[in-house]
Amino acid sequence: MSPLFYISIFLLVFVAFRFVVALVNYITQPELPFGEVVGSPMVSILIPARNEEQNIQELIKSLLNQTYTNLEIIVYNDQSTDSTASIVLDLASTNSQIKLIQGESLPSGWLGKNHACYQLAKSGNGNFLLFLDADVSVSPNLVGNALAFMQRKKLTLLSMFPRQELRSTGEKLVVPSMNWILLTLLILRLIYWSERRSLSAANGQMMMFDANTYRQNDWHQRVMKSAVEDIAISRMVKKQKLKMATLLGTDDISCRMYGSYHEAITGFTKNVTAFFGGSIVVTLLFALLGTVGPFIVLFGLPFPLVLLYFTMLLSSRVFVSKLSKQSLYFNVLLWPLQHFAFLHLVYKALAFSNSKKYVWKGRRI
Repeated sequence: MSPLFYISIFLLVFVAFRFVVALVNYITQPELPFGEVVGSPMVSILIPARNEEQNIQELIKSLLNQTYTNLEIIVYNDQSTDSTASIVLDLASTNSQIKLIQGESLPSGWLGKNHACYQLAKSGNGNFLLFLDADVSVSPNLVGNALAFMQRKKLTLLSMFPRQELRSTGEKLVVPSMNWILLTLLILRLIYWSERRSLSAANGQMMMFDANTYRQNDWHQRVMKSAVEDIAISRMVKKQKLKMATLLGTDDISCRMYGSYHEAITGFTKNVTAFFGGSIVVTLLFALLGTVGPFIVLFGLPFPLVLLYFTMLLSSRVFVSKLSKQSLYFNVLLWPLQHFAFLHLVYKALAFSNSKKYVWKGRRI
């Protein structure tokens, strides 16, 4: 047998593995269920905000309309140069649940968001701490359902991947790759079922903590320099044998992270390697296998195995698209373009890892 055949067999096995993972995720539906809260614990909703005048008002108003009402809303104005602070102050003037913290200069050794979250946590009075990014949109039941799930499962940490709102063609080419990676490499239910640190994943856009345990650990302080603080914290939680779960947001929380192809490429550059243990080599290998793998299989295997390969590949995309509530047209029919966009993203990540010059919202990371 030729080397091409053995490489093709490896690619077939790899696609079969990802197909099984996607299928299990599709069957288990890792979504937040409806739940009834026990008692009336306070939830501190903590929002780091830097130049979020386009989003902050909508988010706060949706939080004021939650079915669960024992909450406080604290916004950390991280030296915004727009009207973020004035918008929050206007809302706070008519509702005592809202509080604004004016951010200080960023201390040496800290990244901006981690410092903002640390300051927010110190100000929160709740029994539970819910960190939300300012650009997310939430349903009226999010806080109550998340709190009930935390109580029922006795969790230290609950995180959710928001449903991504994709409007421009550029977004549809780049953003779906993140869920495509996540939901074909990791069975989300295993994050709760298993104590293995390798089975860790979290999303900083939504992280809810048991406040007592958080305060004992000051996790954001411990990851002050990390650009992927969410994954770093999830691994520390697992290391301490504490319970956590990570779910898909679907109908509970959504977000339009980026407005164009360029924004999406730039935004994901800083953290795409986190999906692969921080290794740029593994990330590049994964991107190359996904892009050139189908061509290798076409020439390296007999037709029945080629058919099996592409059936599993496309079926995986169907499962992930349905779980993510994304366009089947883009995710199935245009998957080659998405792979080339992912290659572009990995190339940018490689350049970033070599230069260490990355600027996000006016700050160097």
